[in-house]
Amino acid sequence: MRLEKWELTVQVESPVDFLSLAHHGCELRNFFQAHDLDGYFCMLSGPTYENLIKHFWVRVEVYDVHAAKMEEHEKVLIDPSLEGKSKEQLGFKHFTCTEIR
Repeated sequence: MRLEKWELTVQVESPVDFLSLAHHGCELRNFFQAHDLDGYFCMLSGPTYENLIKHFWVRVEVYDVHAAKMEEHEKVLIDPSLEGKSKEQLGFKHFTCTEIR
């Protein structure tokens, strides 16, 4: 499935919303300011580069179990003598987990 940049919507969230917490009776801002951590929370809520995120996701490839099996199948289609061999014998690494490439 191919995506285009204009099809994506990036949802930007604030990891800690002090205003919402204070509204609900949980005033934590003063505690973090006393420990000189407001700079850290400003960094967490820093800018989100939406174009960079979109540029990444339209070019990314998810390598999962299905992709690993397709890779094996394509190699066997090219060289039928490889039928029944293990992934290592085909020249592939053993599949351990889903990856983003």
